[in-house]
Amino acid sequence: MSDRARRAEEYCARAGMEKDSPLRLALMTAVEAAEAAGEAVRGGARGLTPEGEAELVRRVSREVTIATWREASRIARGIGLATAAMLAVAGLVLAGAGYAVGRWDGMRQGAAAVEGAAFLAQVAALNDARALADGCRRTERQEKGGIACDLPPVWVRR
Repeated sequence: MSDRARRAEEYCARAGMEKDSPLRLALMTAVEAAEAAGEAVRGGARGLTPEGEAELVRRVSREVTIATWREASRIARGIGLATAAMLAVAGLVLAGAGYAVGRWDGMRQGAAAVEGAAFLAQVAALNDARALADGCRRTERQEKGGIACDLPPVWVRR
């Protein structure tokens, strides 16, 4: 392993990349390909003119760059899809929990509302609503941000 490849390995390790990370493998492949192309140019590639050698280095560099970007894009897409799927599952779980809590709370309050309505209907049937309203108006007062009154005796059962 050359000095440049060793340095690239060290940079990857400091960045926290695992040994089998696809991006790390792509980067190391790029470094090795660039070194091989550099060696070929320095050693005088067989049958190539200086312009041909320069073109070879450009092509190798371009292909390595494309391969690295392709691998990085694939990894980024995978991370994006995994995050989107996780958020979708979390949304479904929250929606289901909200529905279940709403149903439970609705049933709990629904029974109390029916009982309250039945009680008020019974009070209205047993008493004179006009007399109750008149008695309330005579004693009304401001209390706790609203209007309160004292009711005369009210029939609840007979």
